[in-house]
Amino acid sequence: MESISLQLITWNVGAKFPTVDTNMTSLLQDSKPDILLLGLQEVNSQPQNMLTDNLLAGEDPWTSSLRTRLAPLGYMKVRSVRLMGIVLSFFCLEKHLGFMRGLETQYTRLGYGGYWGNKGCVSVRFQIYGVKIAVINCHLAAHEEYNQDRIDSYNTILGSHLYTNEETEMIFYHDYVFFIGDLNFRLETEKFSFQEIDLMVSKSEFGKLLSVDQLTQARTSGAAFAEVQENLPTFPPTFKYKVGSTSVYDTKRRPAWTDRILFTANVSNYQDYKLSLNQHSYSAHQDFIESDHKPVCSGFSVSVFSEESANKLLLSAYKPIVKFVDAGLYYCNEDMQVLYTVKMADRRLLKTWDWVGVFRADCNNLEDHQAYTWAASKLPRDQVYQVLLDESVFPAPGDFKLVYLSAESKDILGVSGVIRVRQREWVNKTETATEAKEDQEL
Repeated sequence: MESISLQLITWNVGAKFPTVDTNMTSLLQDSKPDILLLGLQEVNSQPQNMLTDNLLAGEDPWTSSLRTRLAPLGYMKVRSVRLMGIVLSFFCLEKHLGFMRGLETQYTRLGYGGYWGNKGCVSVRFQIYGVKIAVINCHLAAHEEYNQDRIDSYNTILGSHLYTNEETEMIFYHDYVFFIGDLNFRLETEKFSFQEIDLMVSKSEFGKLLSVDQLTQARTSGAAFAEVQENLPTFPPTFKYKVGSTSVYDTKRRPAWTDRILFTANVSNYQDYKLSLNQHSYSAHQDFIESDHKPVCSGFSVSVFSEESANKLLLSAYKPIVKFVDAGLYYCNEDMQVLYTVKMADRRLLKTWDWVGVFRADCNNLEDHQAYTWAASKLPRDQVYQVLLDESVFPAPGDFKLVYLSAESKDILGVSGVIRVRQREWVNKTETATEAKEDQEL
């Protein structure tokens, strides 16, 4: 087995917006994980903001801010899913793109009996290097007295949050599962006053408080989240702070660890191979003051299959199967011939409505292709597939990349190198010959 690093971030942003000084890459703590998932709650979802985010910007401002700052580090945004103010965005280092399979997003409404998305969850599931991962970002019912509602919501998610792949239809059919978000569990009512909690936090007496933490009790009793584990927080309660403060709690609510990250690994899913999941960090970041919550981060290493072990297990589409061929010089305002090869054994993985997306070389968003063409549907000539991009695709010179995606955009089957499109320099032979003769006479 080999391993990759994964980092999860959850943050209730309280309907606020990032400022020019909001540097979310500082949440990485000088690390550079292979995969990064950002879970947000209470992203401003007023109609005018939803219109701007969906139709004009294409994403919420927090994801956009993080994507822009991650781009110089070599990250690509692979997928985002949103349910009103609940957002989950999936980033990975570009070198891993060709190994992504089974990408799928899902959501479950929980507000007003399941009819409204002010509460609920969104998720991303995917395969990488042969293992299956599901990440669920939740925003559950608020306030201390709605503990049973939170428990019921969790069990509703387990029963109704389904994916299209029958092998991993349900959440816990995956190899690795992560629950993150503003789960909104509080400290048991009337156990401690605000002043008592504030004093214990100042003394770092977290154990006393966590003994009356509703989530810990629910897991212990088996009522909810018993299928996942958590290394209990060693950081102060992440809610409710005065906006603009690093450490001062708002007396309107008693402090609580509402923002959590839980996880599990089905380590024995494969005969003769044991999976492993190790948590390396679990922390809150006090210096973010935009919201009344603090962001919570956790870093993991997960075991994945090496190429050798994947071949032994006959794991299909473990590695990029489409290889783009350099067809020579490319010019703007001309049709471009795109060539690629696929091994005979892998051609069964190609489908009728596969497509090739055109992206700018500096693009950091896989949901932002500039143009596309359907993949070749005929058997290749000389073992090389050929498709044509219309001359209108490249009206000006530039650097581009091609990405081959499956019919439902669930699989990334190949990524090209940088393709440089040039401006053709036309030469008037008659004028050149005349000028040469005049030069000779002189």
